[in-house]
Amino acid sequence: MMRRAVRLVVVVAGLGVALACSSQDRESASAPAGSGATAQSAKAVVTPAVVERGRELYKKNCAACHGESGKGDGPGAGVLKPPPRDHTDPAYMSTLSDKEIADIIKMGGAIKGKPLMPSHPQFKEADLQALVAFVRSLSEPAN
Repeated sequence: MMRRAVRLVVVVAGLGVALACSSQDRESASAPAGSGATAQSAKAVVTPAVVERGRELYKKNCAACHGESGKGDGPGAGVLKPPPRDHTDPAYMSTLSDKEIADIIKMGGAIKGKPLMPSHPQFKEADLQALVAFVRSLSEPAN
C-alpha cells in the first residue's frame, strides 16, 4: 500500500513538472498557420539574434527541467525518471541532427526514450530553428 502511495506521489509530481515545462509561448507566430513550414525546411542562418531568441524560448519552456544552462539540472529535474537530457554533453549532442532535435522538441521526448518530456507543437518554424540553434550552442566549446 505504501509503495502504491509513493508511486502515485512521484507520478503526480512528474506530471506537474511536465505541465510546467510545457508552458506555451503563444506570442510565437513566426510562420503563418497552415504555411506548411516544417523542421525539414531549408536551414535558417544562425545569427546571434536567432540564438538569443532560442535562449528566451528555452528559458520559458525548457529551463524548468533542463536548467537555464542546459545541464538537465532544472528545479523539476529531481523528480523525473529518467532525468532530463544534459544538452551540454557534446558527445551525445553530436549524435543528433538538427532535424532530430527539432522533432524531439515538437513531438516530445518519447521518440528518444524520454517519455516525460512534453511535446511543443505550438512552435512555428523560425522559433523551432531558434531553439535548435540555442540547444546546439549549449554543447559547443566557448570561443
